[in-house]
Amino acid sequence: MRYSPPLTRGFTLIEIIVSVGIFSMVMLVVTATYLAIITLDSEARATNSVVTNLSFAVESMARNVRTGTSYSCAGAGNGTCSQLSFLDTEGRAVTYLLKNDGTIGQCTSGVCTTATAIPLTDPNITITSLTFYVRGVGTGDVIQPQVLISIRGTMKAAKNRVVEFTIQTSATQRFLEI
Repeated sequence: MRYSPPLTRGFTLIEIIVSVGIFSMVMLVVTATYLAIITLDSEARATNSVVTNLSFAVESMARNVRTGTSYSCAGAGNGTCSQLSFLDTEGRAVTYLLKNDGTIGQCTSGVCTTATAIPLTDPNITITSLTFYVRGVGTGDVIQPQVLISIRGTMKAAKNRVVEFTIQTSATQRFLEI
């Protein structure tokens, strides 16, 4: 009879402990990275939502100004004002102003005050300065009316991080061509 050595099958206890330890360390790093990415994504989505709200409000204002008539500027004078009023395409009086709570307000009828104005911007956006520069509105003006809207303020991004911004947009009066 011949002697045959026993076959070695399986792993030793030391090999199993080392491989489980290495696997645990890799999974710990991967899980921490995954959680960090989820947090950053959530912060980016929150910031994007606030920026989208502000962008929508500014574009809505500019669109209404473009199709408006009979502009009236209340404020400092010389074409610079803090409150802009005009008639929209349906003949309704529209007024934009800075409300006391730091939001942009819009009124579509009656006397417009900060109490009666409907807020257009998110409460996470605080407007510190809303200025309208109007040209071509006076009785002797023969140029096409133009309005430059300048907005300065702060917005709360994710984790209460505050970001300052300044936005300017312009609108030139256009009549609907039907």
